[in-house]
Amino acid sequence: MAKISFYGGWVDLKSLNKEDKKNYKLSMLFFLLGALCWGIHLSGTDIGLLATGNINDTSSTFTLIRISIVVLWIVAVIYYMKFYKTQDDLFKRYQEYTLSWGALSFIALGLLISLLSPYLAFSPSFYEFFLAFVIGSIIGGYRFH
Repeated sequence: MAKISFYGGWVDLKSLNKEDKKNYKLSMLFFLLGALCWGIHLSGTDIGLLATGNINDTSSTFTLIRISIVVLWIVAVIYYMKFYKTQDDLFKRYQEYTLSWGALSFIALGLLISLLSPYLAFSPSFYEFFLAFVIGSIIGGYRFH
């Protein structure tokens, strides 16, 4: 069973058996590769056109990167679910607790951001609201610990 360490911040890999460790590592690898592709997508730089500055965000390169994001994250979820199914109730409660705190923070901080945005000449996007979710998840993991 997974041991939650660093004040609810991550899973201690040494506490996992061989199969769970493999599934968890593969899940995180595929998620990281998908995040790398997402970063390229967000940066708006076409890999083959870095020096020219002439970027076509509907090019085949961007299409391939966008498809890669979806495929890599689907594979990551499949491996994570294999890992998750073998865990005990304490880990599953930890997961639910951190996600619920993330959702609560998404709503509370997101509401605050959207209400203050006209006064700060700031237009919030998905990423500010996602950051609110991440902050809430970190707080939830710490509180659960």
